[in-house]
Amino acid sequence: MFKSFRSFKLILSAILVLLLSACANLQLPVVNGQLTPAAGQGLAIIGLTAQSFNNDSASANLVLQGPSGNISLYTRLVTDFIRAPGDTPNATGKLFVVPLLPGQYRVVAAEGQWRRDSANLMMNMYQYVTVPLNLPFQVKAGEVVYLGDVHLNMNYDSSVNLNHDRARDFFDLQARHGVSNFNNIAIQPLNRGLSQ
Repeated sequence: MFKSFRSFKLILSAILVLLLSACANLQLPVVNGQLTPAAGQGLAIIGLTAQSFNNDSASANLVLQGPSGNISLYTRLVTDFIRAPGDTPNATGKLFVVPLLPGQYRVVAAEGQWRRDSANLMMNMYQYVTVPLNLPFQVKAGEVVYLGDVHLNMNYDSSVNLNHDRARDFFDLQARHGVSNFNNIAIQPLNRGLSQ
């Protein structure tokens, strides 16, 4: 039994090392300081931030649909954050730069989960939420579009707020990925045309 446990630990360690190295090697397509889509593709920049009753156990997911198929953008609240400039607090969530085939897309839903407190400490009780959305956007070949931020409030009456925090998001792109020229980014927030 000791040998099988040791083998399991070795395999698990190897998987973790591979996952960490894969995450570390994720590089955005930055050329001369600009985000530059691959030939025949566009890029969409979108933030997913969230809050819940228990951020240590919470995760959130944003579902996109379009010519590139179904795409899930995932964040864990305990580990992920979007860097903010100056004394502004970092946002809990993740900023995504998504390569997409040209065409019409929709942000279909924001989903999340968090662990609820339970009288039975041996049993994990999770609360799951889905907020349906129907937010259209378009991506053209060679284009980079900034869509803003989808903020998921996870509670027993969950809701979504659409924000446009370009200063924070561009700061994060510069700090993490060396993006220094934002002139080719089209500002097309998801909340345009919606009554707030």
